[in-house]
Amino acid sequence: MPTYDGDDLEVPEITDFTGWEVGRYALKPGEGLDIRIDGAVEYSLRLIPSNKVVGRFPSTFEAWPAVLAELERGIPARSLVLDWHAANGRHGRVSSGRVLAHLARTGVGTREPGRVVATG
Repeated sequence: MPTYDGDDLEVPEITDFTGWEVGRYALKPGEGLDIRIDGAVEYSLRLIPSNKVVGRFPSTFEAWPAVLAELERGIPARSLVLDWHAANGRHGRVSSGRVLAHLARTGVGTREPGRVVATG
């Protein structure tokens, strides 16, 4: 196996950056998170096991405050599900439970690791 510990190492200079992808950036403090599913036209928040739809939203960014409101109302995180809906009738789950609660706190720009507890 060759080792390159001398000064004779030749490093080529890269001048053509076509085809390279720009890396993802980290969220800045206070910046929200928006998850986008290809083909989704709306998102819905529902309670399980009753499957009652709490609200419908055009984006996940607009759904995060509703998720936090349900948690503050005393609804357990394990009862919340965020679904996506496509124009052709297809649908699927974006997230649920404690992961959804964490995404909602991150989504609105609140990164405190503490729990959301019911008040009153």
